[in-house]
Amino acid sequence: MNIIRVNPKSDDLQRREFVFDGNFIVYSKSEALENITSHANTLIVSAFGNDPEKAQYNMSVQEFVDIAGALKTEFTNAAKTKELIKEILLEFKADVNKTYFDVPRLRIVTSDNFLSSGVGYAYKAHRDTWYSSPSSQVNWWMPVYDLQHANTMSMYPGYWDKPLKNSSEIFDYQNWCNEGRKMATSVIGQDMRKHPLPTEAVEETTETRFVMASGEMLIFSAAQVHATAPNTSGKTRFSMDFRTLHLDDLQQSRGAKNIDNKSTGTTLGDFLSIKDFTKINEEIISN
Repeated sequence: MNIIRVNPKSDDLQRREFVFDGNFIVYSKSEALENITSHANTLIVSAFGNDPEKAQYNMSVQEFVDIAGALKTEFTNAAKTKELIKEILLEFKADVNKTYFDVPRLRIVTSDNFLSSGVGYAYKAHRDTWYSSPSSQVNWWMPVYDLQHANTMSMYPGYWDKPLKNSSEIFDYQNWCNEGRKMATSVIGQDMRKHPLPTEAVEETTETRFVMASGEMLIFSAAQVHATAPNTSGKTRFSMDFRTLHLDDLQQSRGAKNIDNKSTGTTLGDFLSIKDFTKINEEIISN
């Protein structure tokens, strides 16, 4: 059974252990969550205008890609964005000396198949571990604007203890950094990058959707199967996500079970200390 807890009064270790068991946590708006939502909204409106959820209907696909690509890069690389992530993690009582995060991403999912590749890639069902993420990774995901059932994310908790046949053996993270990620802004039609994909039909009866308001946060394990739900809402979905690792979990091999991941490489080198934003020292993990 997969459990959903709302605003639990748990410490960081309890929170991590809870999601490592295949469960979900939802947090209501807080000062830190509202601050990063406001920051994202400011950048989005500056890029797309005062009605960004409808902007796709007033431009060509190429124009949208050009704007979205620049916006995503600006959000991810802005010093303010990293400071706001730190603010969130401190508000949630993360250990400043042992917690690491990867740079946050702004996800843009257009409606009605306007764009489903490249910067607007609609992710098929996958575990982040298929993309070389550590099994001790915790995912933090939140919408910038209120969601509907028709423009959120799909979760498949029925696969928590059940393998899903997939092509993760084709995925190597270093190759992705060198090739796949750099191609994002040049892909408009069919996305031919080597994403790890299910090689069998996903049982849709296991699908669960979280319909969340702007500024609310969903936390789940990197090993949880999830996908971009088909967006038929008439509005572009803007969401943010980042991932965290705790040094103790890495050193003690604590995390979700690996039941079907065959990817190679690791994303560890992407993670930064919340204390001073220095990169994780991979050598200390084995010490």
